Amino acid sequence: MRPLPLAYSSNLHPAETCAEIAQALRVFAGPLRRELGWDRLGVDLRLGSLALSGDLGLIRAALDAERLSAHTLNGFPLRPFQAERVKEDAYLPDWSEAARLADSLRLIDAALLLSDEPEVTVSTCPGSFRPLGAGRNDPRVFAAALGHWAAAAHRVRVSTGRSVVLCPEPEPWCQLETSWDVAAFWSGALAEDGLRAAQSALDGDAAAARLALDRQLGVCFDTCHLSLAFEDQAAAAQRMRAAGARIVKVQVSAAPQADLTRAGQAEALAAMAEPRFLHQSAAQDDTGSLVRCVDLPDLPAMLARLPQARLARSHFHVPIDATALANGLATTAADSRAGLAAAAAVGQPHLAVETYTWPLLAADETARRAGTARELATLAAWRQ
Repeated sequence: MRPLPLAYSSNLHPAETCAEIAQALRVFAGPLRRELGWDRLGVDLRLGSLALSGDLGLIRAALDAERLSAHTLNGFPLRPFQAERVKEDAYLPDWSEAARLADSLRLIDAALLLSDEPEVTVSTCPGSFRPLGAGRNDPRVFAAALGHWAAAAHRVRVSTGRSVVLCPEPEPWCQLETSWDVAAFWSGALAEDGLRAAQSALDGDAAAARLALDRQLGVCFDTCHLSLAFEDQAAAAQRMRAAGARIVKVQVSAAPQADLTRAGQAEALAAMAEPRFLHQSAAQDDTGSLVRCVDLPDLPAMLARLPQARLARSHFHVPIDATALANGLATTAADSRAGLAAAAAVGQPHLAVETYTWPLLAADETARRAGTARELATLAAWRQ
């Protein structure tokens, strides 16, 4: 079977309504496809609450006109994602709230409308952001909500023959952050509370409930996020799969990395702080000890807790084609390449470059499109 086209993540666009998203596809994605010389270009299409209540037909028309494939959707940030300040709002509403389940159910219909592929993946929030409190991070509540969603997607699969797969995306400081978190959740709360919820929604059919969890749920493997845990990404992919969590989507980008043995590197990383997004950060010493902080302004205090740390990284998505940044920092591009290979080795995931920080990295649309083209060309070379 011919592989689906590689995708770029549309969350770099300040587009929330269906009309705004359709316009971004016409003025950015279409020209990008033509510049690459590709017959088709994938779009990891972000749809927030506003778009889900609008005329999705406008988006489908733009996809068709520009020869774009929306075989994977981004249903993670439901609130405006290129607002002046996003930070922890990226996780809200979370999976402890009925609004998250409601919008995620609407994404099933959106997926079927916007793509003709037999399987569409939808990445989502990995539960909640832990600093928001224990009440929002109960794994049983998260698992039960996923069970209800999986049951609905199972019914759609039975009636249409088409599959929509929801994939939580592990992220720093979230309920699901590391491969160990994913493995524990899949074999624990999801296997119990998720199965119970799915079985209840499917009129007590235990076999159908198990099938729903197996087929309609997976993981979105984000190479930038996993680098913040300093995980061996090959081992992480294998650990998830061994626990029954299918890797169905890979979002590929890199993180900036400071060599703390070199003068000025910590200061260069700290200077990347900005007011829009959260940039969770971590540092590691030669023994494997880690210290972490929620955002870059806290970096100096974090490093003071582990003065022997040698490497520091931050959740600031940077392009995979760059092994070094203009500020002198290295990147985790090599780890991202290893993570992509490992994830591809345990499945056939949908692939996308996700550098939603392009509005911070490049001043104009032409430069952002050129940078995205370089990333896609790099991803194509890595996939070969």
